[in-house]
Amino acid sequence: PMVVFLYSSSMNKDCCCANFERALFRDRDSVKEFKSWACYKQLTESLKDEDKKLLEQYDLRKDKPALLFFDSEGGLLHKQQLCVDPPKFIKVIRSTKKLSDMRLRLRKTHLAERKKAREHMEAGRYGKAIRVLDGMAKNRKIMSETVSVLVDQDLKEIESTAGELLIQASALKKENRLLDSYRLYEEIEKEFEKLKEYSKEASKHRKELLKKLKDLGL
Repeated sequence: PMVVFLYSSSMNKDCCCANFERALFRDRDSVKEFKSWACYKQLTESLKDEDKKLLEQYDLRKDKPALLFFDSEGGLLHKQQLCVDPPKFIKVIRSTKKLSDMRLRLRKTHLAERKKAREHMEAGRYGKAIRVLDGMAKNRKIMSETVSVLVDQDLKEIESTAGELLIQASALKKENRLLDSYRLYEEIEKEFEKLKEYSKEASKHRKELLKKLKDLGL
């Protein structure tokens, strides 16, 4: 896991910058804890534009230095932008390291869960896939960055699939294949129930087609 100390040259007199540099980084017990981390120090003004954009996701105060703790895959574990009391902050470093270790330990388990979700997706059981992925997303704090990214990709893929199926159902309706269209809308409504926008859209068209099918005696 990594610790990145971000600061600017204009922060030399900032109390937190001085606190990190003169207290935390020189505290004997804190130094021992930091030995379990890959430690980096970075001036923010020397960052490339793409790196600055990358930092935007962490919602950092521009007037304060930052200590960013990452797991070994680059997932944020903890953000610190306030002054610290080294003896007390040791507990934060230790608990953050435990969280990093937990993510690494549970990585195989989470990948296995994600594999089940993929199997549901491939079999067209999107409702079950969404339930598995939603459950994983709720426990994002203990997921490694790789798994977290994969889960987000899967959820986006499911949304994309729902949109594509709605287009297919609409095309069937225009071709006057009412029964096939009705069945597809019914499937979308059921399988994507948790994606309310898509399920609601499918339900509206299904009910409209149901009336037409009844009028046709089907």
